Amino acid sequence: MKSYNSLLLLGAAALLAACTNEDSPEATASSNEVAFICQYDDATRVTDTKFETNDAIGVYMTVKDAPLQIGGNELNNERFSYSGSAWTAARKVYWDNGAHDVYAYYSYAAKVNDTEDYTFDLPLDQSTVAGFSSADFVWATAKGVTASASPVILKFSHRMSKAVIKLEKSDDYEGEIPSDCKVSVLSTATTASVDLSSGGVSKATDSATSTIVAKKVSNTEYHAIVVPQNIESRRPLIEVETQGVSYLMEGKLSFKQGYAHTIVVTLSKNPSQTKIEIGGSIGGWN
Repeated sequence: MKSYNSLLLLGAAALLAACTNEDSPEATASSNEVAFICQYDDATRVTDTKFETNDAIGVYMTVKDAPLQIGGNELNNERFSYSGSAWTAARKVYWDNGAHDVYAYYSYAAKVNDTEDYTFDLPLDQSTVAGFSSADFVWATAKGVTASASPVILKFSHRMSKAVIKLEKSDDYEGEIPSDCKVSVLSTATTASVDLSSGGVSKATDSATSTIVAKKVSNTEYHAIVVPQNIESRRPLIEVETQGVSYLMEGKLSFKQGYAHTIVVTLSKNPSQTKIEIGGSIGGWN
């Protein structure tokens, strides 16, 4: 690891990077030691509230305005894990003279193939907490930071797109919507290309299309994280399976980075008469 006369890395100790959702955190750092405060631009995260114990982020640091590279930076994909109250790494990092640019992302990957074209594969089963959590790629940067008694603020934002699928009943639908519904997003690319220096995410050119099983929020609402992409022609988009019946709906939609998109499915007694309506898009994820 090269220092560029900017950082001194000492082994064996843990870097504490206090990470909260508070606007005015109390955490402080010495004038020499690098520490972080992690926030979200919409006050939400993977669980829609906060980081969870054992979450891990990857951190890069460069000399100010130096290009981010796969190696040779001041920090190269350093892993920081969350204990529930603090972030720790295998070594402490101390400031030296000069200014620095910091880049961080979740969820941590031990191997990053390219910082300009990092390949990120969405988990296809997002019905579990672990599956949904690991799909929620979030990113932060802090530019031109220098030695300070205050921690560096890393403000994370969601870089994928979220489908919010709401189930409603038509006039001829008898009873309540069953609790055993399985909701899936169909025919979408599930491999993303990520630029870690800008946080830009797009569909990988060689991505295959797959089916994503959505997370159940309630009997009538399901969420799935999707790679930003344009579905320009009508194709099977949403499937609802319940009590031995499959409702298959076609649609087209532009999944935008950092946006939540509402999709309303109106279930009918006759599966062929089930309707799908693409609603509004909301920035800020929620």
